[in-house]
Amino acid sequence: MGYSQSYISIDPGEYHVLHPRPAYLIVSVDKNGSLNAMAASWVMPVNDEPFIIALALDKETKTYQNLVETGEFTVNVMGEEHATLVYRAGSLSGKNIDKWRLLKLEPEPSKQIRTPGVKGSYGFLECRVERFIDVESVALVLARVLAIHVRGDLYERYGWNLEKARILMHVRGRVFTVPGKIVVVPKS
Repeated sequence: MGYSQSYISIDPGEYHVLHPRPAYLIVSVDKNGSLNAMAASWVMPVNDEPFIIALALDKETKTYQNLVETGEFTVNVMGEEHATLVYRAGSLSGKNIDKWRLLKLEPEPSKQIRTPGVKGSYGFLECRVERFIDVESVALVLARVLAIHVRGDLYERYGWNLEKARILMHVRGRVFTVPGKIVVVPKS
């Protein structure tokens, strides 16, 4: 492959080397029925049958508190047109304000859980917490996906139509990006 570039060393705490990552809105509900939304990009599948995801959450967040109380949440796939909304959701704490109302979010009803999705998102996953794993000041939340709802105009048999679905990805701070080129590896 003959690469001639040289590598540099960077701070081992520079987690942005693993970005960009999809920027999701995590919706949760507390025991009184109040909704909260937070931005998160540290979400990943860990098993396919059954479909289990992992979500990394700071234990000081309202979302973590809600998940401990109710054990359910939705993961909402957001698009380029949602960048300002996602940034604001990630910049405000839901502990002392009603972020749902402040951000003017509208609920999209779920089928299996009480927590709704976000109306206007590209799609959402209904999730039930299986367990919490403590990792320093963060909780790794393992959750079973109970149902998935996607916009029919953006999703096809094998996944997102990336020519239409401009899935929002977080780079750092106020910087986001979207997929710009589809690369298909030819059969050998």
